[in-house]
Amino acid sequence: MKRLFPVLLILLLFTSVYSCKKSDNPDNKNDTEEDMIKDSVFYYTKVLSLWEGSMPPGNVNTLDDKGVVRSYTKKYATGEEVLKYMMSLTPVVNGSPVDRYSFIDRQGTISGEIEEGVSTSYGMYVFYLQTSSSGDNADLYVRMVDKNSPAYQAGIRRGDRILSINGQTNIDYKTQQAQSFKLINDALNSKSMTIKFVSQTSVTTEKQIVSSLYNFDPILASKVIEQNGKKIGYLAFSSFVAIYNNRIPTAMLSSFENIFSQFEGQNISELIVDLRYNGGGSVETAEYLANRIVPASATGKRMYSYKLNRNLQAWGWAKEGGEFGPVNYAKKGTLNLNKVYFLVTESTASASELLINSLKPYFKDNQKMIGTYGADSRGNRVVENTYGKPVGFFRTSIPNTDVDLYATSFQTINADNYGDYFAGLTPDGSTYEDYFKDFGDPQEGMIAEALYYSLNGSWLSSTSKTALASVNKLRNEKYISRHRIDTRAHANGMYKFQTRRSK
Repeated sequence: MKRLFPVLLILLLFTSVYSCKKSDNPDNKNDTEEDMIKDSVFYYTKVLSLWEGSMPPGNVNTLDDKGVVRSYTKKYATGEEVLKYMMSLTPVVNGSPVDRYSFIDRQGTISGEIEEGVSTSYGMYVFYLQTSSSGDNADLYVRMVDKNSPAYQAGIRRGDRILSINGQTNIDYKTQQAQSFKLINDALNSKSMTIKFVSQTSVTTEKQIVSSLYNFDPILASKVIEQNGKKIGYLAFSSFVAIYNNRIPTAMLSSFENIFSQFEGQNISELIVDLRYNGGGSVETAEYLANRIVPASATGKRMYSYKLNRNLQAWGWAKEGGEFGPVNYAKKGTLNLNKVYFLVTESTASASELLINSLKPYFKDNQKMIGTYGADSRGNRVVENTYGKPVGFFRTSIPNTDVDLYATSFQTINADNYGDYFAGLTPDGSTYEDYFKDFGDPQEGMIAEALYYSLNGSWLSSTSKTALASVNKLRNEKYISRHRIDTRAHANGMYKFQTRRSK
């Protein structure tokens, strides 16, 4: 039997109440669409937020009283300003309000990229990197390109250096930092641009590319690596795209099924999961992968549970068997892994962290996280944690608009009762990422670290890591932070969609 997603009840209630009040109150007859959006954002955020106790009014039941919501929203011009105000009221963690996650989607970005697997963009992701040839400055490079994207079709690949954008050659780090990277951000968010780039084989190309719709394929690489008689699976992907859309299997599910069938066919004993650029996505996809990777002995045991606010708890949303009830393992496939390695960076977030955190109680010391080195404000080397996003959202559509609100509504807790990694998950070992080698290359820094540990049961020495980085043209004694230009920030997250199949 199909279950009603609980938030629909709140949507229906607010729409009914708002409509009645608008007809009853002459002051509301001239309301604009933005007034409706502002009021809706306030109402839903108060009801759904994990931290609603920090937000007015003190009694959630007074939200429906005449004039209460408008008394808070009238001073703000947009729904975004209302949401920013609500987020600023949440408890302070690590010096800032804990809710740095909630957002409003006016373009349907999330439903497109995560649920439907489509994107409208150039499909390339750039960053600044200081190399042996850039001195104390840093140059603009490509760290990842989506398959099928306009950038991919133009021949742009990971490790390419960008020489100019729309004829502008002053795109070095120091120049752009002084301008808040406006030129770069404007170009990446434009409809078209002319880009000149040089490949690792020193071939210079200039192309005009157009931002357009393409089918988003998050699989970056998958293979089996043989080492010392051992077969080690490798899987890299950039997003937890939904495996079901309106209860229909997606291409993402088919890809994963084929990959894990190959892993089972070759009887791999260890697995490297490369999540270095994976900012998350669908919770259901994370559950699928956890069930593929976990030992069979975990079947029936806790994968994770949800933490909701006091009102949603009182309404029974987190009860066993409910939409937000505890999730238990149900092992899929025949993989029997001895060890699993996760490759992570500060971009690894949400559903990626959920997968890692949910598996840890069952692999214990046989699960290792390999991270990267970053830089502090003085350019000194520091170990980077993952992003730190143990919370998630579900879509709340504002009635009679094309606007979706994603208010942070739940936190996930693993079988060891751990889920407070707001400062990120700390890697077991760290190394230098090699941006000039492709995903799946055994000689790439992070993959090489995992393979070394698999062979020796210990990490590479600092001397070996520095020597390897030097060969790969990186300066590691003191370097500029690898500033990433992220045009998909809101696609990163942990999303629960109304796509779960009937049980």
